[in-house]
Amino acid sequence: MHQIQVFIRNISGSTVVAQLPSTLSMEEFIEAMRKALGFVDRNETKSFRYVTSSKPLPMDNEREFDKQKQYITNNCNIFVLGRLLGGFTLPAMLEDIVKQELASELDKVPAHSADCAICLENDTDCLKACCVRICREDFQRWLLEKRFKVSCMVCTKAIEPKHIFVTPAYVATIQAFEEEKQILQNIDCQRCLECNALMHNETMHSLQTCVKCHRQFCFFCNREWDADKMLDRKNSCGKECVYETMISFQLLPFHYNRDIKIPNVRTCPRCFNFGNYDNKCKYHSCSVCKLTFCFLCLEDETECKRKYNSRYDHVCVKTPVLQNYSMFPRLIES
Repeated sequence: MHQIQVFIRNISGSTVVAQLPSTLSMEEFIEAMRKALGFVDRNETKSFRYVTSSKPLPMDNEREFDKQKQYITNNCNIFVLGRLLGGFTLPAMLEDIVKQELASELDKVPAHSADCAICLENDTDCLKACCVRICREDFQRWLLEKRFKVSCMVCTKAIEPKHIFVTPAYVATIQAFEEEKQILQNIDCQRCLECNALMHNETMHSLQTCVKCHRQFCFFCNREWDADKMLDRKNSCGKECVYETMISFQLLPFHYNRDIKIPNVRTCPRCFNFGNYDNKCKYHSCSVCKLTFCFLCLEDETECKRKYNSRYDHVCVKTPVLQNYSMFPRLIES
């Protein structure tokens, strides 16, 4: 039977390389994970969640597993998440690995004498970047500045890591870094700040105990649990908690009509970046995804104008539309 190679990222962030059949059943997958991760039995194996390409792999429903197993492909990443039964931080461990190994991985890429497209130095050792050539030093700086999201300087086509680097494990680590960022954008996924364990919140309660280091913490803001100041409730531990802050606001006078109140802050409906009212126009352009939306109705600018026959200095709705926890993405929909 044809085999594929996968990179299993366990809860502490380390990697296990494993071989899997190209077609496998749910029970075969459970057994493969048990062997690769050294679990005692299938029950211990099923006590964790498994995610690939930001898609959960069900361990208790064969039909649902069969729908999702298409994402288990050669050189893919499979993340192991602890299940918490009782936010958002960047996966620093994977990012550090990618940066630390970058120079040595670029040294493995064949170079050819050419003129560098960045520093313009003539006849120097350069690496191919689609339509142009770039010297090693500038190539490394370019990748770091763009956080590995690079495009050709001539044809603007996106350049994937697999078209730059020659080591499959390093390419998989870069992909894992991006996939883990996507996982951690889910309100029900988090990394422990103490031990770096990757976890999924099964109940959405704020008070949780880390599956690895047993630290008690608020799952959403990742702070040490303080029973005198924090509340054990769903989605938030209190008014200073991350997601509660993101859906809360104070009202300020609207610049063009002081009788109307407008929120002082809003969370972008598309990418969930936090933005402030600029004390003028009601339309705000997100600094991350560039969506321009209304601070009152939360519609994008075009839809606000069409739906309410409104403009930048006119009110579309008298009462600002509220945001709630359901707006944030989840790994497992409740």
